[in-house]
Amino acid sequence: MSHRSFLSYLDYFFVLRPMLFFPGWSTMLAGYFIARKENIVYLEPYPFPQDLLKAFVLMVAFASAMGAVFLLNQLTDVKSDRGNKKLFIIANGYIKRSDALRQVALLMVIAFMLTVLFNEITVAAMVLFLVITGYLYNYPPTAMKDHPWRSLVANALMGLLAFVIGWTAVNVWHNRIFLDSLPYILLNTALYLLTTLPDRDGDRLAAKNTLAVKFGTKRLIYAAVLLYLLTVLSALWQTDFFILFVVTLSAPFFIHTAVRPKIVTAVRATKFTILMFAIAVCLKFPYYLIVMVGLFFFTRWYFKKRFNYDYPNFKGK
Repeated sequence: MSHRSFLSYLDYFFVLRPMLFFPGWSTMLAGYFIARKENIVYLEPYPFPQDLLKAFVLMVAFASAMGAVFLLNQLTDVKSDRGNKKLFIIANGYIKRSDALRQVALLMVIAFMLTVLFNEITVAAMVLFLVITGYLYNYPPTAMKDHPWRSLVANALMGLLAFVIGWTAVNVWHNRIFLDSLPYILLNTALYLLTTLPDRDGDRLAAKNTLAVKFGTKRLIYAAVLLYLLTVLSALWQTDFFILFVVTLSAPFFIHTAVRPKIVTAVRATKFTILMFAIAVCLKFPYYLIVMVGLFFFTRWYFKKRFNYDYPNFKGK
C-alpha cells in the first residue's frame, strides 16, 4: 500500500472530526464524575479496572454517535463548507456521499450496541442524542441548524444529553441531574455561540440564517460572555468545584474577548476553554491525557501530510 493510499483511507476517520469529540467527551465524563459524587478536582487515577473499562466503552460509544452526527451535518452543509473553506473531505469529494451514509449507519449501530451495555436510561439518552442532533438538526421539516433559535436549543440539548449519558451510566435517574448539568449547559452554549462566528461570511453567502449572521460579532460575543458569567454563578450555587476549576482557568480568555470583541479573540477563548475543560477531566481521569495528546498530534500529522493544512492549532482562526 502506498503512502498516499494509506492517507486516503484515513479520510474515513478524520472526516468524523475527532478533535470535536473532546467537548462532548469532557461534558459526558463530567456527568460521569458528578454522578459518582466525585465533585472535587484531585489527582487520582481510577482505582478499579472495571471503572476504567466502563469509561472507555462509554467514550467509544459516544464518539461513534458524535462521528455519525458530524458526518450528517457535513453532508447537508456542503455549500457553506466550501464557502468557509473548511471541512473539505466531504465538500471536495474525497469521500463519496454513498460511502459516508454507510459509515453513518455503521457508527449509529456501534453507538447503540455499546450503550446497551449500560442501562435503558442511558440508551434512551443516546437515541435522543442521535435523533435530535443527527436528524432534527439537519433535515426538514425541523432543520434546526438553519434557524437561529432552533439551533441554539439544539446545541443546548446536545450538552444536556452528553451530560445525561455520562451521569446515568453510573447512577439511577433523579431530577437532580438537571441542576447538576446546568453549569455545563451554560458553558457549552456560550462556546457554541462563539463557534458560529468564524463561519459567518460563508453562512451568509449560503443564505444560512445563523445567530452570527443575524446578530453580528459583538452582540454574540457579549451574549457568550453573559452565559459564561451565569456558568460561574451556577457553579458557585451548586458548589461544583470541577466546573469552577474550568471557568477559573478560562477566565483570562473570556475577559480578553469581552474587552476586545473580535472573531480572533472569540476563537482563542473557545479553543482554550475546551482545552481547560479537558485538562480538568485529566485530573480526574489521567488516561484522558494520553488520548488528548495522541489524537492531537495524529490529527496534525494527517492534515499536514494529506493536505498541507495547519490543523488543529491554537491560533485565533
